Amino acid sequence: MPGTVITDLRRRGCAVDPGGLLAGPLRAVGLQWLEPGRSAEVTAEGVEHALYVTAGSGLAALPEDVVHPDHPERADTGLPLVEGTAVVLPLGARTVLTAGTAGLEYFHAVLAVPPSAEPAAEPSPEVPEGLEEPEVPEEGDQR
Repeated sequence: MPGTVITDLRRRGCAVDPGGLLAGPLRAVGLQWLEPGRSAEVTAEGVEHALYVTAGSGLAALPEDVVHPDHPERADTGLPLVEGTAVVLPLGARTVLTAGTAGLEYFHAVLAVPPSAEPAAEPSPEVPEGLEEPEVPEEGDQR
């Protein structure tokens, strides 16, 4: 299968740059893990995000709705995340993912936004925190 690249995302533990193989908007893909009770903010500044829960459970909430010790009444605010749940963050959206008692594993794809769709003052796209800078596979590399 010439041109085929196989990457074990569980083994690698970092983002992969699919740009060497695909001409579409994908800029990074990776499998992410949040320990039980841990949180990660995902912000769509200059890029869009697609998340798919592969294991565990948790909540996706707006940053201002995340539970703080001084606001325990917000404990149930947010979208429940269970295996099979997909979350899409269009340009400008933000969410905080919080893992449940069993942790949270999710597939994370970062998509480029065409320049015509971006507001003029947007910063240049960056790989979000939690996804490492993608490695570009060398030609013939079949990881």
